[in-house]
Amino acid sequence: MSNQRPSQDNALFWKATPRWATWLDQLYSGRCRFCSAPAANPDLCPGCREDLPWITAACETCAMPLASGAPRCAGCLTQPPPFDRALALWRYKQGIDTLIRQFKLNGDLSAGRMLTGLAAMSLARRNVRCAEPLVPMPLHPKRRRTRGFNQSAFIAERLGPTVADTLARRQRNSPPQRGLMAAARQRNLRDAFAVQGEPPTCVTIIDDVLTTGASAGALARCLKDAGVSRVEVLVLARAI
Repeated sequence: MSNQRPSQDNALFWKATPRWATWLDQLYSGRCRFCSAPAANPDLCPGCREDLPWITAACETCAMPLASGAPRCAGCLTQPPPFDRALALWRYKQGIDTLIRQFKLNGDLSAGRMLTGLAAMSLARRNVRCAEPLVPMPLHPKRRRTRGFNQSAFIAERLGPTVADTLARRQRNSPPQRGLMAAARQRNLRDAFAVQGEPPTCVTIIDDVLTTGASAGALARCLKDAGVSRVEVLVLARAI
């Protein structure tokens, strides 16, 4: 990902939140989710929007926030992940964590629309571009049936015009990653993904949260083994 505008063939132009979705959320709410003050698009007052845990300086490779302003963290200099770059909008804290859990685990789609709307506006304002197509982190069909939707596909469809939601599939229904340490997360994802069809040269993996990077790393490794030359990662939040 870069703040420099690449060629049209390798650039993603972020979608704005559809007017009907904004109107629907305002019809049923019109109040800030955090302080209950009157709020316009997207369901958050200006003060609370500024108070969100925005990430302004981070490692270009793993998206870990850095106070030093260095381009990469020590871990990525010594042992870089399988993906080439990562970007996260927020730290996974200060209300963002609650919103993502409500969206992901409770099916609160208005929270998902608010988060993706804020993300798209921020990416456009910062002139961030990334490789397309977007590849949502796949869910195993059994888990998708239980949850009712794939939150990563929801995010991808509301951010970019080109989404390859069938390029990668989850072929093994591994246990949830929550609560596992880094090494256990990696073991848990062994042979979890498979690529279907002819892969493009570059892709951007979309997910809700980047924690240890095990899921994104496993999918990136699978994509590169299939012939993808560059894999970027875009997430809403980075766990610290």
